This record gives sequence, C-alpha cells and structure tokens, in this order.
Amino acid sequence: MTKYTLSLTVASALYFSGCAIGPDYSRPEVAVPQQFLNSDANTSVQKTLDLQWWKQFNDERLSASVETALNANYDLQISQASVDALLGQFDQAKSYLYPQIDASGSLTRKGTYNAASGGRNLYNGVTSTYAGSLSLASYEIDLFGKVRRANEAARAALLSSEYAKESVKLSIVSNVAASYVKLSSLSSQIKLANENVTVTSEILRITELKYKHGVIAETEYLQAQSEYEKAQATYSQLEASKIAEEATFNLLLGRNPARVETNALDSITLPEVPDALPSSILQHRPDIASAEQNLISANAQIGVARAQYYPSFKLTGMLGVQSLELSDFLSNPARLWEVAPSVSVPIFSAGLIAGKIKTAEADRDQMLATYKKAIVSAFNDTDNALGQTQKAKEQVQYQAKSSSSIRKALEQAKLRYQVGTISYDDMLSVQQQWLQAEQSYIIAKQNALVSTISLYKALGGGWEEENSADMIPDLLPAGR
Repeated sequence: MTKYTLSLTVASALYFSGCAIGPDYSRPEVAVPQQFLNSDANTSVQKTLDLQWWKQFNDERLSASVETALNANYDLQISQASVDALLGQFDQAKSYLYPQIDASGSLTRKGTYNAASGGRNLYNGVTSTYAGSLSLASYEIDLFGKVRRANEAARAALLSSEYAKESVKLSIVSNVAASYVKLSSLSSQIKLANENVTVTSEILRITELKYKHGVIAETEYLQAQSEYEKAQATYSQLEASKIAEEATFNLLLGRNPARVETNALDSITLPEVPDALPSSILQHRPDIASAEQNLISANAQIGVARAQYYPSFKLTGMLGVQSLELSDFLSNPARLWEVAPSVSVPIFSAGLIAGKIKTAEADRDQMLATYKKAIVSAFNDTDNALGQTQKAKEQVQYQAKSSSSIRKALEQAKLRYQVGTISYDDMLSVQQQWLQAEQSYIIAKQNALVSTISLYKALGGGWEEENSADMIPDLLPAGR
C-alpha cells in the first residue's frame, strides 16, 4: 500500500466517521395548551415543589413509611435491576466503537525419540517453543455510522429505563401515601362505628325499659335491637377492610404482615398546592421523558437498518514473537505480524434489508404515537387532578359544618327521646343523619388527601426550579 493510498484511506475514514446513516433525531412538535383548564389564571404561579413532597402532609409516620418503601420495595428493586441490565448492554454497544485487543502466550514442549530409525530432519530430545502475541479481533471500521447508531439506540434505551424506574418510584411513593391515608381513614371510621355501637346500645337500653313498662310496643324494641346488631356488623366489616388495607401497605413497604399504626386523619395536613400552574411543568414527568427516549432509540434503529446497504470494512491483525529458547524469547525472538483487512458488500438480499428498514420505521412511528399519547395523557391526568383536588377540599369544608350541626341535634334528640317527647322513629332518623354526616366527613377528608397525592403524582413529584434541567435533561443522542 502506497503512502498516497494510506493517506486517502485515513482521510476517508475521518470524513465518514462524522456522518451516520439514518435520520438524526429532533423533538417532534406537539400541540399543547399553555395553561390547564382547571388552573386559576389569577393566582401567582409557583414553579417549585418540595422534592420530598410527602413531608408536606406533616405526618412523621407517613414520611417514615415512604422512606422504608424507597429502601425495601421489591418493585423498585426489580426496576433498578432492569436499569443495571441495560447499563451492561449499553457498555457492550459502546465497546464496538473501539478495537478489541487480546494478549496470549504459550509454551510448547515436544519430544522426539529414535529419530535415526525413520525420522528425517529430526533429532532426538525435547524441544521447547515460546510464543507471545497481541491480536486484534475483527474490528469493524464504522465508516457509515452503523455502530454509532446502535450505540445511540442502546444509550436511549438505558435512559428510558432510568426514567421508567423514576416512574415506578413516584408510583410507589404515591401508593404508600394513599394507602396510609386510607388506613387512617379506616381507623377513624372504626372509631365512629364504635361510637355508634355505644349510642345504639344506649338507645336500646332506653327502648327496652320503655317496652318493659308498657310505654311502647314490641315492634319498636325489636327495631332498636336490629339497629344495634347492624351497628356491630358495620364495625366488624370496617375491621376486615383495615386488615386487607394493612396487607397492601405492608407489601408496599416490603415487609411481613404487621399491625400498622397511623396518626388521626384530622391531624394530617392538607398541603396547599398552587392553583396556577404553567403547562411546561409536565416536563418533570418521568413517563414523558421515558417515552421520548424510546422514540430516540427507535429512530436510531432506522440508521442501523439502512447501514446494511453499505459496505462493511473489518480489520484483523496479529503482532507476536516466538523463540526456541527462553533467553532468546526475552532478548532476541523471532518477530511475527499479520494484517487482514476485509470488506463485505451487499449485492442481493431479496428484500431482507428493505424489510428491516420498514420494520424499524414502523417501530419509530409507533414510538412517536406513544410519545404524543403520553403528553396528551399527562395533560388530562394533571387537569383532572387539579379539578378533583379543588372540589374535594370544598367538600371537606361543607361536610365539617354538616357534621358539627347534626352532632348537636343528636345530643338533643337523645334527651327528648328519653323523656318521651319524640318517637323512636324520630330518634332513629336523627341518629342515622348523624352517622351519615360523620362518615361523609371522614370520606371527604380521605378523598381530599388522596386527590392531593394524585396531583403531586400527575405533576411528576417535586422539584426545584433551578435544578429542574438536571432532573430530566434535554439529552442529545450518543455519538454526535
């Protein structure tokens, strides 16, 4: 090979190494609203949410449960293992950008006996051969960017998995918080049910006395007894629901069955999430980032498929030494070398390569639709969560006033029934209104807390504005 030819080859390699077959990725345009439908445009915009948003509920037991789940949840461990596996695949894909060099050494001992009887050019005795070499495995010179596109696809797949893990993490934290709130709500409902058992028992005692003294008919007494048994059944049903929810909660925390202690529902603070939120905050959602990385990976695979139309240049080689004596091997060995460049040019593939390109383009279109769907879904989820949270907080206020009023009415009704100024039916009606109002308040508070948790989840968790770019960076594909 002449110096001119060598220089031309090197120059060509450097020129083509800056190019890569296939389309370069650019973020697709997606029509999005500038503001949420259920967001208050007149409220000042807050662009920072606490990274540990669950602490905004001011419940130490809740915060401790979340921290336990982040360290012990098995779904999160499975997700991390998937990320580690893709990290290994990315390292493998990246390695093909560089030559693979292996070193080897050998010692061969050979013995010959009775050479004079039939051997030719042989001599009696034992000979040793010492050899060592460096070998270049089949290295593909990436003139057309096939290896770089494969590296780009692997890198995007790795990032997608990382963002998917963040989605799992956000989901786990949200589920732990929601389950904790439900357990606290069930504890409050059980307390209310127990109070109702006490009230019903007191009314049954008064009714029984009236029946024994002939003041009322047996029908009213049997009705009061039925209400008492019904109250007992409700209490037992709520206890069963709490046992089931404890099983869900313990699984989220990655632990064996255990009783769960929660603080009172009224002691859990309802965080104030800003009503005015710009649509740009959805860039913090890890599911959108994961969908975009899948799109980048699929886009790069088109280049991998198209590159198969172009020649493939490979290079293998060997550089070694050999000696019959150990002293010569170290000081003056025989030197060996070998270079074996090769080229493979596709001539006829009967539509194989075209089929691969068509498949890759279809995968890209599928990932593009998935990415756009993720964005539209995120806007609908967030807008729904905003509206639900606002209305749930209003319901808490109304139910609190209703519960306070009917409790006073119940105390008055019990006194009036005892002295006989109202009938049992009137007494029962007030009692049922009281029970319904108290139950509705507990459920309203639970719904408001769960809606707020859902809103945090829809917003992608917490972030700090100055660090938001680091959380989901605008990454360029690898190799460029």
